[in-house]
Amino acid sequence: MPGIVNAALTRLLNEGAPFSSRQVSALTGASRQAVHKHLKLLVAAGRLSASGRARAARYTPVAVSPLRTKVEVASAGSRYRLSARLLLLDVPPGEVVVDFTGVDDLGDEFLEELFLVWAPAHPEVTLKVAHLPSKLARRFFEFARGTPGAVASAG
Repeated sequence: MPGIVNAALTRLLNEGAPFSSRQVSALTGASRQAVHKHLKLLVAAGRLSASGRARAARYTPVAVSPLRTKVEVASAGSRYRLSARLLLLDVPPGEVVVDFTGVDDLGDEFLEELFLVWAPAHPEVTLKVAHLPSKLARRFFEFARGTPGAVASAG
């Protein structure tokens, strides 16, 4: 049932107006009580806000964080697979700027994990490269030529 309720919620959220558990119930065919429990979990998780109580409650989406996130390679390291995994741990969907400021070495394992393993497994995320030091650019773009479409450049 959560999948059906989530589909109904997506439809109501796209309309932009506050909605009630009764509206979700009407769209899904689920009982109002079951829908209310699901909505209560979403409020507790911080994805929805509620105003009013019981049957008079109206739900609205909580402001979503920006779709552009920045991760700093220097903070995780740039040589090993584990560094790449840790760097992108819990990255939200959207555009992610991979900032190479302060990086003085790139490992093949790091690049492979980032662009050949992690990126294809997360199609909802677009990786953009920023501040790549010129001394690393040649090696980086040699790697990128071997992986078509895996790397995009941003300033």
